Amino acid sequence: MRASLRLRRRLPRILFIVMVYFAFDSKLISIQPHGGAPGPSSSLPAVEYEVTTTNYGWTTPSGSSFSRRILSGEFFNATLAHPRYNASAWADLEANPDPTRHIIAFMDIDTCVESNYPIYGGGDWKVNMEKGHPSQSKMIMTILGESCEYLDKASRSPALTAHPDSRLIVLDCAGIIRFNLRSVCKNRGIFDNGHVMVGYYSVNKASVRPLFDVGIPPPAIKPVNLTASERDSIQSCFKRKYLFSFQGKGGFGRENLLAFQNDTDFYVRIFSERNTYQSDIRTDGGDSNNFKGVMADSVFAGSPRGDLLFSYRFSEILSAGAVPVVYADGWLPPYNDHVVDWSKCAVFIPESDYGKTAEILRAIPEGKRCEMQKCALEAWDKFAATRAGWVRALVAVALSTSAFGVDPLKSNPS
Repeated sequence: MRASLRLRRRLPRILFIVMVYFAFDSKLISIQPHGGAPGPSSSLPAVEYEVTTTNYGWTTPSGSSFSRRILSGEFFNATLAHPRYNASAWADLEANPDPTRHIIAFMDIDTCVESNYPIYGGGDWKVNMEKGHPSQSKMIMTILGESCEYLDKASRSPALTAHPDSRLIVLDCAGIIRFNLRSVCKNRGIFDNGHVMVGYYSVNKASVRPLFDVGIPPPAIKPVNLTASERDSIQSCFKRKYLFSFQGKGGFGRENLLAFQNDTDFYVRIFSERNTYQSDIRTDGGDSNNFKGVMADSVFAGSPRGDLLFSYRFSEILSAGAVPVVYADGWLPPYNDHVVDWSKCAVFIPESDYGKTAEILRAIPEGKRCEMQKCALEAWDKFAATRAGWVRALVAVALSTSAFGVDPLKSNPS
């Protein structure tokens, strides 16, 4: 009798321990994009937190003296517009660390080396810098080197370390290893800190920390703006003309796709030189090869790697309500399974299997193709179309690392 009574008293504690243990299982807190509804995590609690920025650069009176790319400016402004943003939180917590205040912080300095947005292939990367920031004349390595000092400071700040679930999210948009923040800021221990998370454009998933390092979608240089009718056709599963399309420069195995070209259900164009179509992929150019039209009439569209693992096409394909077919071995897709389950929104084919593309895609039932299109378009709308979507998704990723199994989307107002 006494043993039974002791068991009943201990049962709540045992159940709590079990819940915390399984909170680390991605299936427990997996959130799918369909309908924006949580998956099995719907019974988990929401959590109180604040979104903030550090106070080292753009938020200071001398903010205009700090480098800022156009993309970084969009992201920073989206952070300030988040419903949970508290401008004073970082300074308050540095002065008075409080273990009860949970923050998700972003840097107010430039760490995102993006040279092709919004003007792709401009020749001079400075065209994509915000005007009014005098330090734009500095070289990329100089800008990143200065950023390391602030990253080091932020990673050690009591504002960040007081609460066990507080996170600092850093953008790393470099595809070249020598420009990667881990390389530039080496030997500082910044990215071995459990409070610091990194969002990468282009990184091999074998080289990152599970949960704490995630992908981010490259910005669409020339997104497809679907009409209301075109969006409705996706929801009603209206059949598109092409099963698959790809247009781009050769190399990296892309020539293998030419074997499927038939202008019936496979539309493939390989260009020998980029200058034959470069104006089509620039925001200030035309569309002489009908890139947008072909993509908007395709169920699947190729997103192969080039010199780097990532491709701007990935996001552009999503914007067209098409399903990206990724050929990039090891590339870490955007966010994590707590936000988007990419197995339902994209197809990943090993680079050695270009020749199996038709076989793989034709084996996917039509009903599933339609669901994948819906998933891709919803991922675009919610998490890729704007920098507000980036912030929303990265906050959800940060919340998903909580040791107490919180529901990221319940806790993350859009």
